[in-house]
Amino acid sequence: MKTNDSKYMEIYTDIREKITSGQYEIGAMLPSGDELAATYHCSKLTIKKGLDLLVQEGIILRRRGSGTIVLRLPSDSSFILGPTASLLNTIGEDRIHSSIHNFTIELPTPLIAEKLNIQENQYIYNIIRERFIDNTPYSIEQTFMPLSVIPGLEEKHLEKSIYNYITQELLLKLQIVHVNIKGEKPTKQDINLLAIDTNAFVIVLEKIASLQDGTIFEYSITRHRYENFNFEAVFVQNS
Repeated sequence: MKTNDSKYMEIYTDIREKITSGQYEIGAMLPSGDELAATYHCSKLTIKKGLDLLVQEGIILRRRGSGTIVLRLPSDSSFILGPTASLLNTIGEDRIHSSIHNFTIELPTPLIAEKLNIQENQYIYNIIRERFIDNTPYSIEQTFMPLSVIPGLEEKHLEKSIYNYITQELLLKLQIVHVNIKGEKPTKQDINLLAIDTNAFVIVLEKIASLQDGTIFEYSITRHRYENFNFEAVFVQNS
Protein backbone atom coordinates (compact mmCIF):
# COMPACT_ATOMS: atom_id res chain seq x y z
CA MET A 1 0.00 0.00 0.00
CA LYS A 2 1.37 3.37 -0.98
CA THR A 3 1.75 6.13 1.60
CA ASN A 4 0.57 9.66 0.83
CA ASP A 5 4.22 10.69 0.51
CA SER A 6 5.03 8.07 -2.13
CA LYS A 7 1.68 8.63 -3.87
CA TYR A 8 2.23 12.33 -4.51
CA MET A 9 5.71 11.56 -5.89
CA GLU A 10 4.12 8.97 -8.20
CA ILE A 11 1.65 11.63 -9.41
CA TYR A 12 4.43 14.19 -9.88
CA THR A 13 6.53 11.73 -11.88
CA ASP A 14 3.65 10.51 -14.03
CA ILE A 15 2.38 13.97 -14.98
CA ARG A 16 5.95 15.14 -15.62
CA GLU A 17 6.48 12.20 -17.99
CA LYS A 18 3.18 12.93 -19.74
CA ILE A 19 4.30 16.52 -20.32
CA THR A 20 7.68 15.32 -21.60
CA SER A 21 6.05 12.85 -24.00
CA GLY A 22 3.61 15.46 -25.31
CA GLN A 23 0.48 13.89 -23.88
CA TYR A 24 -0.02 17.23 -22.15
CA GLU A 25 1.24 19.84 -24.63
CA ILE A 26 2.64 23.28 -23.85
CA GLY A 27 -0.28 25.66 -23.45
CA ALA A 28 -2.71 22.86 -22.67
CA MET A 29 -4.80 22.78 -19.51
CA LEU A 30 -4.34 19.88 -17.10
CA PRO A 31 -7.44 18.02 -15.90
CA SER A 32 -9.11 19.51 -12.83
CA GLY A 33 -8.15 18.48 -9.31
CA ASP A 34 -11.32 16.38 -9.05
CA GLU A 35 -10.55 14.60 -12.32
CA LEU A 36 -6.94 13.91 -11.34
CA ALA A 37 -8.01 12.66 -7.90
CA ALA A 38 -10.38 10.21 -9.58
CA THR A 39 -7.70 9.11 -12.06
CA TYR A 40 -5.05 8.50 -9.40
CA HIS A 41 -7.49 7.27 -6.73
CA CYS A 42 -6.36 9.73 -4.07
CA SER A 43 -7.38 12.95 -2.36
CA LYS A 44 -7.22 16.40 -3.92
CA LEU A 45 -4.63 17.32 -1.27
CA THR A 46 -2.31 14.56 -2.52
CA ILE A 47 -2.83 15.83 -6.09
CA LYS A 48 -1.95 19.35 -4.95
CA LYS A 49 1.30 18.14 -3.33
CA GLY A 50 2.35 16.45 -6.58
CA LEU A 51 1.44 19.48 -8.69
CA ASP A 52 3.23 21.81 -6.26
CA LEU A 53 6.54 20.22 -7.29
CA LEU A 54 5.79 20.95 -10.96
CA VAL A 55 4.87 24.54 -10.07
CA GLN A 56 8.22 24.91 -8.24
CA GLU A 57 10.02 23.78 -11.39
CA GLY A 58 8.13 26.30 -13.52
CA ILE A 59 6.63 23.51 -15.63
CA ILE A 60 3.01 24.34 -14.87
CA LEU A 61 1.15 27.44 -13.71
CA ARG A 62 -2.02 27.62 -11.66
CA ARG A 63 -4.48 30.35 -12.59
CA ARG A 64 -7.18 31.01 -10.04
CA GLY A 65 -10.55 30.31 -11.60
CA SER A 66 -8.98 29.12 -14.86
CA GLY A 67 -7.18 25.88 -13.97
CA THR A 68 -3.60 24.71 -14.46
CA ILE A 69 -1.69 25.30 -17.69
CA VAL A 70 1.49 23.62 -19.02
CA LEU A 71 4.21 26.25 -19.40
CA ARG A 72 7.21 24.30 -20.67
CA LEU A 73 8.86 20.91 -21.06
CA PRO A 74 10.81 19.51 -18.10
CA SER A 75 14.60 19.75 -18.22
CA ASP A 76 16.43 17.20 -16.08
CA SER A 77 19.78 18.96 -16.51
CA SER A 78 18.58 22.25 -15.08
CA PHE A 79 19.30 23.30 -11.52
CA ILE A 80 15.98 24.24 -9.98
CA LEU A 81 16.06 27.30 -7.74
CA GLY A 82 13.50 28.02 -5.07
CA PRO A 83 13.00 27.90 -1.31
CA THR A 84 11.27 24.51 -1.52
CA ALA A 85 13.31 23.02 -4.34
CA SER A 86 14.67 19.61 -3.44
CA LEU A 87 17.21 17.68 -5.48
CA LEU A 88 15.57 14.48 -4.27
CA ASN A 89 12.14 15.56 -5.51
CA THR A 90 13.45 17.03 -8.75
CA ILE A 91 15.68 14.15 -9.85
CA GLY A 92 14.10 11.23 -7.99
CA GLU A 93 15.04 9.30 -4.87
CA ASP A 94 16.31 6.26 -6.78
CA ARG A 95 18.93 8.35 -8.62
CA ILE A 96 20.26 10.35 -5.65
CA HIS A 97 22.53 9.41 -2.81
CA SER A 98 24.62 11.41 -0.36
CA SER A 99 27.92 10.96 1.41
CA ILE A 100 27.97 12.86 4.71
CA HIS A 101 31.40 14.31 5.49
CA ASN A 102 30.40 16.41 8.50
CA PHE A 103 27.41 16.71 10.81
CA THR A 104 28.23 18.67 13.95
CA ILE A 105 26.53 21.02 16.39
CA GLU A 106 28.69 24.02 17.20
CA LEU A 107 28.76 27.74 17.83
CA PRO A 108 28.79 29.90 14.69
CA THR A 109 31.63 32.08 13.52
CA PRO A 110 30.81 35.81 13.41
CA LEU A 111 30.24 35.52 9.63
CA ILE A 112 27.83 32.58 9.90
CA ALA A 113 25.97 34.25 12.79
CA GLU A 114 25.54 37.34 10.62
CA LYS A 115 24.31 35.29 7.64
CA LEU A 116 21.76 33.47 9.82
CA ASN A 117 20.83 36.64 11.73
CA ILE A 118 21.48 34.98 15.11
CA GLN A 119 23.67 35.63 18.14
CA GLU A 120 27.11 34.05 18.34
CA ASN A 121 26.05 32.07 21.42
CA GLN A 122 23.25 30.26 19.53
CA TYR A 123 24.15 26.77 18.33
CA ILE A 124 23.99 25.72 14.70
CA TYR A 125 24.26 22.58 12.58
CA ASN A 126 27.31 22.46 10.32
CA ILE A 127 26.62 19.94 7.55
CA ILE A 128 28.84 18.94 4.64
CA ARG A 129 27.36 16.53 2.09
CA GLU A 130 28.62 15.22 -1.21
CA ARG A 131 25.75 14.58 -3.58
CA PHE A 132 25.73 11.97 -6.35
CA ILE A 133 23.37 11.51 -9.30
CA ASP A 134 23.46 8.02 -10.85
CA ASN A 135 26.64 7.37 -8.78
CA THR A 136 28.43 10.31 -10.45
CA PRO A 137 29.69 13.20 -8.24
CA TYR A 138 27.32 16.14 -8.61
CA SER A 139 28.02 18.69 -5.88
CA ILE A 140 29.56 19.46 -2.49
CA GLU A 141 27.12 21.19 -0.18
CA GLN A 142 27.89 22.92 3.13
CA THR A 143 24.81 23.96 5.08
CA PHE A 144 24.41 25.93 8.30
CA MET A 145 21.09 25.93 10.18
CA PRO A 146 20.13 27.27 13.65
CA LEU A 147 19.02 24.57 16.11
CA SER A 148 16.43 26.94 17.52
CA VAL A 149 14.71 27.14 14.12
CA ILE A 150 15.23 23.56 12.85
CA PRO A 151 15.15 21.25 15.91
CA GLY A 152 15.63 17.49 15.85
CA LEU A 153 17.64 17.18 12.64
CA GLU A 154 19.27 13.73 12.38
CA GLU A 155 21.71 12.03 10.04
CA LYS A 156 18.89 10.02 8.43
CA HIS A 157 17.37 13.30 7.21
CA LEU A 158 20.66 14.34 5.59
CA GLU A 159 20.74 11.20 3.47
CA LYS A 160 17.48 12.22 1.81
CA SER A 161 15.97 15.71 1.78
CA ILE A 162 16.38 18.17 4.65
CA TYR A 163 13.65 20.31 3.10
CA ASN A 164 11.21 17.39 3.18
CA TYR A 165 11.95 17.01 6.91
CA ILE A 166 11.33 20.73 7.46
CA THR A 167 8.06 20.87 5.53
CA GLN A 168 6.58 17.42 6.21
CA GLU A 169 7.71 16.69 9.80
CA LEU A 170 8.24 20.13 11.32
CA LEU A 171 5.36 21.51 9.20
CA LEU A 172 7.19 24.77 8.55
CA LYS A 173 6.43 26.82 5.46
CA LEU A 174 9.33 28.04 3.33
CA GLN A 175 9.06 31.21 1.33
CA ILE A 176 12.04 33.45 0.58
CA VAL A 177 15.41 32.61 -0.93
CA HIS A 178 18.35 34.79 -1.93
CA VAL A 179 20.89 33.20 -4.26
CA ASN A 180 24.28 34.32 -5.51
CA ILE A 181 25.96 32.33 -8.31
CA LYS A 182 29.59 32.63 -9.39
CA GLY A 183 32.40 30.62 -10.96
CA GLU A 184 35.59 29.79 -9.07
CA LYS A 185 38.78 27.83 -9.50
CA PRO A 186 38.52 24.39 -7.87
CA THR A 187 39.90 23.74 -4.41
CA LYS A 188 41.77 20.56 -3.53
CA GLN A 189 38.54 19.23 -2.04
CA ASP A 190 36.66 19.99 -5.29
CA ILE A 191 39.28 18.19 -7.37
CA ASN A 192 39.24 15.17 -5.07
CA LEU A 193 35.52 14.77 -4.36
CA LEU A 194 34.04 16.02 -7.62
CA ALA A 195 36.67 14.25 -9.75
CA ILE A 196 37.47 17.31 -11.87
CA ASP A 197 40.62 18.52 -13.57
CA THR A 198 42.82 21.14 -11.94
CA ASN A 199 42.21 23.43 -14.95
CA ALA A 200 38.44 23.17 -14.72
CA PHE A 201 36.21 25.47 -12.70
CA VAL A 202 33.25 25.02 -10.38
CA ILE A 203 29.95 26.85 -10.10
CA VAL A 204 29.40 28.10 -6.55
CA LEU A 205 25.85 28.75 -5.36
CA GLU A 206 25.48 30.71 -2.12
CA LYS A 207 21.98 30.66 -0.66
CA ILE A 208 20.12 32.22 2.26
CA ALA A 209 16.61 30.85 2.77
CA SER A 210 13.82 31.99 5.08
CA LEU A 211 10.55 30.70 6.47
CA GLN A 212 7.21 32.28 5.70
CA ASP A 213 7.55 34.56 8.75
CA GLY A 214 10.93 35.84 7.56
CA THR A 215 13.09 33.78 9.95
CA ILE A 216 16.31 32.66 8.27
CA PHE A 217 16.67 28.89 8.54
CA GLU A 218 19.56 28.18 6.16
CA TYR A 219 22.82 29.54 4.86
CA SER A 220 24.49 27.21 2.38
CA ILE A 221 27.31 27.08 -0.12
CA THR A 222 27.08 24.45 -2.87
CA ARG A 223 29.90 23.74 -5.30
CA HIS A 224 28.91 22.13 -8.62
CA ARG A 225 30.80 20.52 -11.47
CA TYR A 226 30.39 23.17 -14.17
CA GLU A 227 29.18 20.73 -16.84
CA ASN A 228 26.31 19.63 -14.58
CA PHE A 229 25.09 23.14 -13.89
CA ASN A 230 22.56 24.68 -16.27
CA PHE A 231 20.83 27.69 -14.77
CA GLU A 232 17.22 28.07 -15.87
CA ALA A 233 14.78 30.61 -14.51
CA VAL A 234 11.07 30.92 -15.15
CA PHE A 235 9.49 34.34 -14.53
CA VAL A 236 5.73 34.57 -14.22
CA GLN A 237 3.93 37.89 -14.53
CA ASN A 238 1.05 38.07 -12.06
CA SER A 239 -1.78 40.24 -13.32
